[in-house]
Amino acid sequence: MSIRKYLMIAGVSAIALTSCKKSYLDEVKPADGSLSENVIFGSKLGADNAMTGIYYLFQRYALGQQNMFGLKTIQFNFDMRGNDLISDPGNWWLYENNWSDNTYGRIATASRNSQIWNLFYKAINNANAIIKNVPSIPESQAVKDQLTAEARALRAYSYFYLARIYQFTYAKDPNAPGIPVYTEPATSSSNGNPRSSLKDVYALITSDLEYAVANLTTTRIDKYRVNKNVAQGILAEVYQELAMADNSLWAKAMSNAIAARSGYPLMNASSYASGFNSVANGEWMWGIQFNASQSLSYASFFGYIDPTAANTRYKDIYVNTTFVNLFSATDMRNLFVAAPGQSSANPWKKWMTAKFKDNASFSGDLVLMRSAEMYLIEAEANAQTGLLEAGKDALFVLQKQRDPNATRSTAATKDALIKEILVERRKELYGEIGVEYFDLKRYQLPLVRDGNQWSLLNIPANDNRWRWQLPQSELDANKSLTSSDQNPL
Repeated sequence: MSIRKYLMIAGVSAIALTSCKKSYLDEVKPADGSLSENVIFGSKLGADNAMTGIYYLFQRYALGQQNMFGLKTIQFNFDMRGNDLISDPGNWWLYENNWSDNTYGRIATASRNSQIWNLFYKAINNANAIIKNVPSIPESQAVKDQLTAEARALRAYSYFYLARIYQFTYAKDPNAPGIPVYTEPATSSSNGNPRSSLKDVYALITSDLEYAVANLTTTRIDKYRVNKNVAQGILAEVYQELAMADNSLWAKAMSNAIAARSGYPLMNASSYASGFNSVANGEWMWGIQFNASQSLSYASFFGYIDPTAANTRYKDIYVNTTFVNLFSATDMRNLFVAAPGQSSANPWKKWMTAKFKDNASFSGDLVLMRSAEMYLIEAEANAQTGLLEAGKDALFVLQKQRDPNATRSTAATKDALIKEILVERRKELYGEIGVEYFDLKRYQLPLVRDGNQWSLLNIPANDNRWRWQLPQSELDANKSLTSSDQNPL
C-alpha cells in the first residue's frame, strides 16, 4: 500500500465501549486520526478504542459518493456482478451490474477500486499498530492476548478480501503475485512493499486466524466485535478457499464451521421475514450496527434494495426471474414481490426482494456473517471429500429449516451434490457477501447470464476481468512496485 498516506490510527472512538451500545459508531476525533502512540496505547481503554477505529472504517461513508461507503457496499459490488440481482440500467449499480471498466470497476484509476484497496489497507495498518503496541500496556497477559487476537483476526479478514480480489483463486496458482503484505504499522519513512505470493499471503492469514481462534473467547461487548466464533467462521471461509488446491484442508474448513456456529441457531420464518436489519437476530454471528450520524437514508444499502422503503429511496435493485424460480412456494426465503411499473420496455423490472427491509427510522443493521453459511461449508466439505451422505445431511438441516416441504438431496455424484450446494449458497446468502461472484471465481467457472438480465454477459473462467488491477495511486506511491507489477486489463 502507499502506506505513508495512511493513518496510524484511522479511527479512534472518543467513547469507551463499556456496554452493548453503538458508541463505536460515534464520529472519531480528531478526524485525521493524528494521535500519538503513547496516548493511544497507554492503557487497555486506549487500545480498545483503537480497535473500534477498524470497525468504524468498515461502517463509515467513504469518498463522498452515493454507493461507496464501508464494507457493505464493497460486498454488494460483488453481489451485483453475479447473475441473480439486476440493477436498473439507468440508476445506481448499473456499472457494477455490467462489469463496466470505469470509475465503478476494476481498472487502476477507478474510485471503486481505490475504495476497496484503501479501506482494507487502513484496517490492516490499524491492526498492525495494535499488534505492535498492545504488549506494552499495563494489563494481564490474558487481556493483551485477547486484544492481539482480535486485531490479528481483522488483519486476516482484510488480507483475505484483498487476496481474492486482486488475483485469481489460490487453486489456479498459489505462487501468483498477490498483494503487498505488512506486519508493521506505517511510519514517515515507509516506502511500501512488493507483491507477496498468494502462498505467503495466505500463510499469514491462516497464522493470524489460528492465533485468534486459540486466544479469543466467545464473549464480547457487542456483536460488531470479532469473537472466537467469528474468527472460526472466517477461518472456515479461508480453508474453504485453500481446500480447492489441497483437499486435506476441507477437514479444517468443516471443523471450524461447525465450531463457529455454536450458539447461533438457525432463525425461524418470522425472523427471516423481519427484514435482515437487526444484530439481535440469533442467527447473526457478526453484524455492523446502525450509525445515527451516518444514516445515509438515500445511499444506504437498504435504500437501494428495499422495495418497501419510503418513496424518497432509490429502490432500483431487481431479481432475475431464473433465480426467483429456484424457490418453492413454501420456502421462507421466497420473499420476492412484484416490481412496480412493469412493462415490455423494461423486462428486467419483474421482481424485487423483501429480504432486506430498513427500519422506519432508516436504522437497519448490516449482516456480515450467519450460522447458515457454516452449515453450507460443512456440506461442501463433506461433498468434496466424497462423504456424500454426510454432505446431504448437513445440507438438509438448512433446507428443512427454510422449507417444511424440502426433500433431502438425491444427488448420485460428488459433482451433482456440489452443484446443489452452490445453488443453495446463492439462495441463502444473496445480497450479503458477494457469494455467487466469489464461488464462481473459487471454482474457476464462467459467469453466464440468463433470464431477464439486461446485461447478458458471458465472462469466461479466469478471464482477466476476474482479477482487479492495482490502484494507480498505489503504483505511483509504492517504490517497490513498477508498471510490470500491474494486473493486465
